[in-house]
Amino acid sequence: KVAAYHQYYAVNFALETTLRAASEGGDRKGGVIWHTQGSGKSLSMVFYTGKVIRNLNNPTVIVITDRNDLDDQLFGTFTAAKNILRQVPQQAESRSALKDLLKVASGGVIFTTIQKFWPEEGNTFDALTQRSNVVVVADEAHRTQYGFAPKTIDDKNEDGEVIGKKVVYGFAKYMRDALPNATYLGFTGTPVEKDDANTPAVFGEY
Repeated sequence: KVAAYHQYYAVNFALETTLRAASEGGDRKGGVIWHTQGSGKSLSMVFYTGKVIRNLNNPTVIVITDRNDLDDQLFGTFTAAKNILRQVPQQAESRSALKDLLKVASGGVIFTTIQKFWPEEGNTFDALTQRSNVVVVADEAHRTQYGFAPKTIDDKNEDGEVIGKKVVYGFAKYMRDALPNATYLGFTGTPVEKDDANTPAVFGEY
């Protein structure tokens, strides 16, 4: 596989912004890769991950999706490219498995769905690692990567009856609870810029 010109420029530019964001005093926002359908997004992710591994002193790269079928599809693409990654990617099947995979000091390409970052109770997700050599690559970044501000919703019992109100946050807040020092890069074909959902505000510039 050889990168097309748009992949070459996007990946190299994303590497620059990632290195800057991950440096001491960096804002941890690697940026947004805004792609079109059929542009080879999965391979762009592979090329980017391979470059980051070589240039960021063997970080742990976590690839986040919001559906199991996407997770499996991307995982297959990355597994076929294990030579460029210098390691075999792994899928976290549960929260505890994700926690175990993050116990290493460096290295690892880990696949997981964003739903694993929802706290079992309360409004804080326990930190999985404090390391700064962690890069999160979010697929479909426009869909679920928001919610730093609290929101009040109905609290329901097991029968679906409303029993009160409760305050919740979105996945963006819970992921940063879990990975407070990670650098985040978003991939999306449809970024949004609204008051309550703003892709570049979360991830950095395009």
